[in-house]
Amino acid sequence: MRSELIANRYAKALFDLAREEGKEEKFLEELRSVVKIVAENEELKSMLESPLYDLFLKKKILAGITSKMGLSQYMCRFLDILLEKDRFSYLEDIQKAYIEIMDEVSGKVRAKIITAIEIDDKEVEEISDALSRVIKKKISPEVSVDPSLIGGIVAEVQGMVYDGSIKRQLEKIKQSIKR
Repeated sequence: MRSELIANRYAKALFDLAREEGKEEKFLEELRSVVKIVAENEELKSMLESPLYDLFLKKKILAGITSKMGLSQYMCRFLDILLEKDRFSYLEDIQKAYIEIMDEVSGKVRAKIITAIEIDDKEVEEISDALSRVIKKKISPEVSVDPSLIGGIVAEVQGMVYDGSIKRQLEKIKQSIKR
């Protein structure tokens, strides 16, 4: 709970700045790219989150990475503040909170759509429209592929899971046979 509160506070500050500058999407892209790079490099993540390393060294290493990435001065300063306040370990939670704030402001809801095979943009739009009619809000889809579903889709929206996968249907049949 405490980590969520901290993440929300930093995400709100970043979002407010982004909104002031008219760069909400740009800041989100930058935040996602930093989270991705840190998550992919365990040594970097450990070093940036550890209180055992010198702050100056952490800032220098992070500055080298962010300059190669071409991040805005605002994002670089934001990351420095996270290091200074020993809050870098909250980076992923800050990203999630930022997305939630952005969605709330724009009236959208994120939906995780998982399919057995790749689907095109038209199919994503059709699924999003159908979910939108059910929950009566605009949908911002995040699509991923899981071949283990065999067929169909699974959609997760606002904590609700709509499982229309063949895998789930086979599980139901298996359970009914066992009875």
